[in-house]
Amino acid sequence: MEDVEKLSQKLDTKLRKLCRHEYIHITDRGNSAIFIAMHIAKKMNPRPDILIPDQGGWFSYKGYPPFFNLNVVEVKTDYGIIDLKDLRKKAKTASAIILTSFAGYFAEQPLRKIKTVCKKVGCLVIEDATGAIGDSKLCNGKYSDIIVGSFGKWKPVECGYGGWISMNSKEFFDSARESLSITKVHPRFYKEIEKPLRKNKLKKLLALANKVKEDLSGFEILHKEKRGINVVVKFDPKILQYCQEKSYPYVLCPNYIRVNERAISIELKRLNL
Repeated sequence: MEDVEKLSQKLDTKLRKLCRHEYIHITDRGNSAIFIAMHIAKKMNPRPDILIPDQGGWFSYKGYPPFFNLNVVEVKTDYGIIDLKDLRKKAKTASAIILTSFAGYFAEQPLRKIKTVCKKVGCLVIEDATGAIGDSKLCNGKYSDIIVGSFGKWKPVECGYGGWISMNSKEFFDSARESLSITKVHPRFYKEIEKPLRKNKLKKLLALANKVKEDLSGFEILHKEKRGINVVVKFDPKILQYCQEKSYPYVLCPNYIRVNERAISIELKRLNL
Protein backbone atom coordinates (compact mmCIF):
# COMPACT_ATOMS: atom_id res chain seq x y z
CA MET A 1 0.00 0.00 0.00
CA GLU A 2 1.17 3.51 -0.74
CA ASP A 3 2.47 5.58 2.15
CA VAL A 4 -0.50 6.63 4.34
CA GLU A 5 0.71 10.22 4.54
CA LYS A 6 0.83 10.49 0.74
CA LEU A 7 -2.65 8.95 0.41
CA SER A 8 -3.95 11.35 3.06
CA GLN A 9 -2.49 14.35 1.26
CA LYS A 10 -3.92 13.10 -2.03
CA LEU A 11 -7.40 12.83 -0.50
CA ASP A 12 -7.15 16.28 1.09
CA THR A 13 -6.20 17.76 -2.28
CA LYS A 14 -9.17 16.06 -3.93
CA LEU A 15 -11.59 17.29 -1.28
CA ARG A 16 -10.22 20.83 -1.42
CA LYS A 17 -11.14 20.85 -5.09
CA LEU A 18 -14.57 19.28 -4.53
CA CYS A 19 -15.56 21.50 -1.57
CA ARG A 20 -13.68 24.66 -2.57
CA HIS A 21 -12.36 24.89 1.00
CA GLU A 22 -8.75 25.08 2.14
CA TYR A 23 -8.88 23.13 5.42
CA ILE A 24 -9.98 19.48 5.35
CA HIS A 25 -10.23 16.81 8.02
CA ILE A 26 -11.35 13.21 7.55
CA THR A 27 -13.61 11.86 10.31
CA ASP A 28 -14.73 8.38 11.29
CA ARG A 29 -18.32 9.18 10.24
CA GLY A 30 -20.54 12.00 9.06
CA ASN A 31 -22.16 12.48 12.47
CA SER A 32 -18.74 13.21 13.98
CA ALA A 33 -18.27 15.96 11.42
CA ILE A 34 -21.67 17.43 12.33
CA PHE A 35 -20.76 17.34 16.04
CA ILE A 36 -17.46 19.14 15.40
CA ALA A 37 -19.15 21.72 13.19
CA MET A 38 -21.58 22.60 15.97
CA HIS A 39 -18.69 22.80 18.42
CA ILE A 40 -16.90 25.26 16.13
CA ALA A 41 -20.05 27.32 15.61
CA LYS A 42 -20.70 27.67 19.33
CA LYS A 43 -17.07 28.48 20.11
CA MET A 44 -16.46 30.97 17.30
CA ASN A 45 -19.92 32.53 17.09
CA PRO A 46 -21.36 32.26 20.63
CA ARG A 47 -25.05 32.91 20.17
CA PRO A 48 -27.89 30.99 21.87
CA ASP A 49 -29.58 29.29 18.89
CA ILE A 50 -28.85 26.89 16.08
CA LEU A 51 -31.23 26.79 13.15
CA ILE A 52 -32.40 23.62 11.43
CA PRO A 53 -35.02 23.04 8.72
CA ASP A 54 -38.45 21.96 10.00
CA GLN A 55 -38.24 18.97 7.63
CA GLY A 56 -35.75 17.49 5.19
CA GLY A 57 -32.88 17.52 7.71
CA TRP A 58 -30.99 14.82 9.63
CA PHE A 59 -31.56 13.20 13.05
CA SER A 60 -28.42 14.57 14.71
CA TYR A 61 -29.42 18.16 13.87
CA LYS A 62 -31.84 17.84 16.78
CA GLY A 63 -29.77 15.56 19.01
CA TYR A 64 -26.40 17.29 19.16
CA PRO A 65 -27.13 20.99 19.98
CA PRO A 66 -27.89 20.33 23.70
CA PHE A 67 -24.24 19.23 24.16
CA PHE A 68 -23.28 22.84 23.40
CA ASN A 69 -26.18 24.55 25.18
CA LEU A 70 -27.62 25.57 21.84
CA ASN A 71 -31.36 26.03 21.48
CA VAL A 72 -32.75 24.20 18.45
CA VAL A 73 -34.91 26.57 16.40
CA GLU A 74 -36.72 25.22 13.36
CA VAL A 75 -36.92 27.38 10.25
CA LYS A 76 -40.09 27.13 8.20
CA THR A 77 -39.70 25.37 4.89
CA ASP A 78 -41.60 24.55 1.75
CA TYR A 79 -41.22 20.79 1.97
CA GLY A 80 -37.61 21.19 3.12
CA ILE A 81 -36.68 24.29 1.10
CA ILE A 82 -35.73 27.10 3.49
CA ASP A 83 -38.21 29.96 3.81
CA LEU A 84 -35.92 32.99 3.42
CA LYS A 85 -38.32 35.36 5.17
CA ASP A 86 -38.44 33.16 8.28
CA LEU A 87 -34.67 32.69 8.08
CA ARG A 88 -34.11 36.47 8.13
CA LYS A 89 -36.08 36.73 11.34
CA LYS A 90 -34.49 33.81 13.16
CA ALA A 91 -30.87 34.11 11.99
CA LYS A 92 -30.33 37.23 14.11
CA THR A 93 -29.86 35.18 17.30
CA ALA A 94 -28.38 32.08 15.68
CA SER A 95 -24.82 30.84 15.86
CA ALA A 96 -25.39 28.86 12.67
CA ILE A 97 -27.85 27.15 10.41
CA ILE A 98 -27.23 23.54 9.43
CA LEU A 99 -28.99 22.09 6.41
CA THR A 100 -28.56 19.52 3.67
CA SER A 101 -27.58 20.62 0.15
CA PHE A 102 -30.58 18.70 -1.17
CA ALA A 103 -33.49 18.93 1.28
CA GLY A 104 -34.32 15.31 2.14
CA TYR A 105 -31.99 14.40 -0.74
CA PHE A 106 -34.74 15.41 -3.18
CA ALA A 107 -34.72 19.21 -3.63
CA GLU A 108 -31.85 21.65 -4.12
CA GLN A 109 -31.55 24.41 -1.53
CA PRO A 110 -31.01 28.04 -2.68
CA LEU A 111 -27.60 28.12 -1.04
CA ARG A 112 -26.45 31.45 -2.45
CA LYS A 113 -29.56 33.23 -1.15
CA ILE A 114 -29.31 31.49 2.22
CA LYS A 115 -25.69 32.59 2.56
CA THR A 116 -26.59 36.18 1.65
CA VAL A 117 -29.28 36.31 4.35
CA CYS A 118 -27.05 34.73 7.00
CA LYS A 119 -23.97 36.81 6.23
CA LYS A 120 -25.88 40.05 6.81
CA VAL A 121 -26.69 39.08 10.40
CA GLY A 122 -23.56 37.09 11.27
CA CYS A 123 -25.08 33.59 11.21
CA LEU A 124 -22.75 30.82 10.00
CA VAL A 125 -23.84 28.38 7.30
CA ILE A 126 -23.06 24.69 7.85
CA GLU A 127 -23.80 22.71 4.71
CA ASP A 128 -24.29 18.97 4.98
CA ALA A 129 -23.14 18.06 1.48
CA THR A 130 -23.31 14.28 1.85
CA GLY A 131 -25.67 14.04 -1.11
CA ALA A 132 -24.01 16.69 -3.26
CA ILE A 133 -20.26 16.06 -3.19
CA GLY A 134 -18.91 16.67 -6.67
CA ASP A 135 -21.75 18.97 -7.73
CA SER A 136 -20.87 22.15 -9.61
CA LYS A 137 -23.26 24.38 -7.62
CA LEU A 138 -23.63 22.71 -4.24
CA CYS A 139 -20.94 21.48 -1.83
CA ASN A 140 -19.59 24.96 -2.41
CA GLY A 141 -17.23 26.69 -0.02
CA LYS A 142 -18.23 30.01 -1.53
CA TYR A 143 -21.65 29.73 0.10
CA SER A 144 -20.86 27.64 3.19
CA ASP A 145 -18.66 28.50 6.15
CA ILE A 146 -18.36 24.83 7.08
CA ILE A 147 -19.12 21.76 4.97
CA VAL A 148 -19.68 18.32 6.46
CA GLY A 149 -20.51 14.99 4.88
CA SER A 150 -20.55 11.21 5.08
CA PHE A 151 -19.04 8.45 2.96
CA GLY A 152 -21.27 5.85 4.64
CA LYS A 153 -23.88 3.42 3.37
CA TRP A 154 -26.32 4.61 0.68
CA LYS A 155 -24.37 7.76 -0.09
CA PRO A 156 -23.27 8.97 -3.56
CA VAL A 157 -19.67 8.37 -2.49
CA GLU A 158 -20.16 5.11 -0.61
CA CYS A 159 -17.26 3.64 1.34
CA GLY A 160 -19.35 2.19 4.18
CA TYR A 161 -17.84 4.51 6.79
CA GLY A 162 -15.96 7.77 7.12
CA GLY A 163 -16.82 11.43 6.62
CA TRP A 164 -15.26 14.86 6.35
CA ILE A 165 -15.41 18.43 7.55
CA SER A 166 -14.02 21.41 5.65
CA MET A 167 -13.73 25.18 6.01
CA ASN A 168 -11.72 28.15 4.75
CA SER A 169 -11.03 29.72 8.16
CA LYS A 170 -7.76 28.65 9.78
CA GLU A 171 -9.07 30.16 13.01
CA PHE A 172 -12.10 27.86 12.91
CA PHE A 173 -9.91 24.87 12.10
CA ASP A 174 -7.44 25.59 14.90
CA SER A 175 -10.27 26.06 17.40
CA ALA A 176 -11.35 22.45 16.88
CA ARG A 177 -7.99 20.68 16.84
CA GLU A 178 -8.70 18.69 20.01
CA SER A 179 -12.06 17.48 18.66
CA LEU A 180 -10.53 16.70 15.28
CA SER A 181 -7.79 14.61 16.88
CA ILE A 182 -10.25 12.02 18.25
CA THR A 183 -12.16 11.39 15.02
CA LYS A 184 -9.49 9.78 12.90
CA VAL A 185 -10.07 6.86 10.54
CA HIS A 186 -8.07 3.66 10.13
CA PRO A 187 -5.11 4.20 7.78
CA ARG A 188 -6.58 1.76 5.25
CA PHE A 189 -9.50 4.18 4.68
CA TYR A 190 -7.28 6.42 2.56
CA LYS A 191 -6.86 3.59 0.06
CA GLU A 192 -10.44 2.29 0.31
CA ILE A 193 -12.00 5.69 -0.47
CA GLU A 194 -10.22 6.05 -3.83
CA LYS A 195 -12.62 3.83 -5.81
CA PRO A 196 -15.85 5.26 -4.31
CA LEU A 197 -14.65 8.79 -5.10
CA ARG A 198 -13.98 7.80 -8.70
CA LYS A 199 -17.35 6.02 -8.87
CA ASN A 200 -19.31 8.95 -7.37
CA LYS A 201 -22.95 8.16 -8.23
CA LEU A 202 -24.18 11.77 -8.13
CA LYS A 203 -24.59 12.41 -11.86
CA LYS A 204 -26.23 9.04 -12.44
CA LEU A 205 -28.62 9.62 -9.55
CA LEU A 206 -29.59 13.08 -10.79
CA ALA A 207 -30.29 11.64 -14.25
CA LEU A 208 -32.28 8.71 -12.84
CA ALA A 209 -34.34 11.08 -10.67
CA ASN A 210 -35.32 13.00 -13.80
CA LYS A 211 -36.34 9.74 -15.49
CA VAL A 212 -38.48 8.74 -12.50
CA LYS A 213 -40.16 12.16 -12.53
CA GLU A 214 -41.01 11.62 -16.21
CA ASP A 215 -42.45 8.18 -15.41
CA LEU A 216 -44.59 9.66 -12.63
CA SER A 217 -45.57 12.90 -14.34
CA GLY A 218 -49.25 12.25 -13.66
CA PHE A 219 -48.72 12.21 -9.88
CA GLU A 220 -48.07 15.01 -7.37
CA ILE A 221 -44.28 15.14 -7.18
CA LEU A 222 -42.89 17.47 -4.52
CA HIS A 223 -40.48 20.06 -5.94
CA LYS A 224 -40.70 18.40 -9.33
CA GLU A 225 -38.61 21.11 -11.01
CA LYS A 226 -35.78 21.05 -8.48
CA ARG A 227 -32.73 18.82 -8.74
CA GLY A 228 -32.37 15.92 -6.31
CA ILE A 229 -31.18 12.34 -5.96
CA ASN A 230 -34.41 11.01 -4.43
CA VAL A 231 -37.94 11.60 -5.65
CA VAL A 232 -40.78 12.35 -3.22
CA VAL A 233 -44.38 11.92 -4.32
CA LYS A 234 -47.59 12.50 -2.38
CA PHE A 235 -48.98 9.17 -1.26
CA ASP A 236 -50.73 7.01 -3.83
CA PRO A 237 -50.83 3.17 -3.75
CA LYS A 238 -49.86 3.17 -7.42
CA ILE A 239 -46.48 4.65 -6.46
CA LEU A 240 -45.81 1.64 -4.23
CA GLN A 241 -46.63 -0.63 -7.16
CA TYR A 242 -44.27 1.37 -9.38
CA CYS A 243 -41.44 1.04 -6.84
CA GLN A 244 -41.98 -2.70 -6.56
CA GLU A 245 -41.99 -3.14 -10.33
CA LYS A 246 -38.78 -1.12 -10.70
CA SER A 247 -37.14 -2.57 -7.54
CA TYR A 248 -36.72 0.93 -6.13
CA PRO A 249 -36.37 1.21 -2.33
CA TYR A 250 -38.77 3.64 -0.69
CA VAL A 251 -39.58 5.27 2.66
CA LEU A 252 -43.05 6.19 3.85
CA CYS A 253 -43.59 9.72 5.17
CA PRO A 254 -44.25 11.77 7.28
CA ASN A 255 -40.62 11.50 8.27
CA TYR A 256 -38.47 14.42 9.49
CA ILE A 257 -35.50 13.48 7.33
CA ARG A 258 -37.69 13.61 4.22
CA VAL A 259 -41.03 15.49 4.54
CA ASN A 260 -43.73 16.00 7.16
CA GLU A 261 -46.37 14.95 4.66
CA ARG A 262 -48.16 11.73 3.74
CA ALA A 263 -45.86 10.83 0.89
CA ILE A 264 -43.48 8.25 -0.52
CA SER A 265 -39.76 8.97 -0.81
CA ILE A 266 -38.27 6.89 -3.62
CA GLU A 267 -34.78 6.20 -2.29
CA LEU A 268 -32.76 6.17 -5.48
CA LYS A 269 -29.61 7.00 -3.54
CA ARG A 270 -29.66 3.47 -2.10
CA LEU A 271 -29.22 1.91 -5.52
CA ASN A 272 -25.89 0.45 -6.58
CA LEU A 273 -25.49 2.24 -9.90
